[in-house]
Amino acid sequence: MGFMDKVKESVKNADDKLGKAIDNEKLDSEIRKNERKIEDIAKELGEKVIEILRKGEEVSKDLLDEYYAKVKECDEAIEKLKADKEALKDKPAE
Repeated sequence: MGFMDKVKESVKNADDKLGKAIDNEKLDSEIRKNERKIEDIAKELGEKVIEILRKGEEVSKDLLDEYYAKVKECDEAIEKLKADKEALKDKPAE
């Protein structure tokens, strides 16, 4: 293997590692985004529950189910992103 071949191989390896790092950061960012969304949903639900209780009304199961569906959607997205991240880690360099 000549000098230029070694240089090309080194550049390719560095590019692959950088690409993986960027993809990994994008996945981490999406995970954090979904975690913040869950926090926002919980806060919104809490405010709604307090509002309902202050009116002397009962909190409906439908309301809780509606908000839980939103949280579950985020949980599923997080699990998929974590699986994608794991697959990226296991992916051999090209």
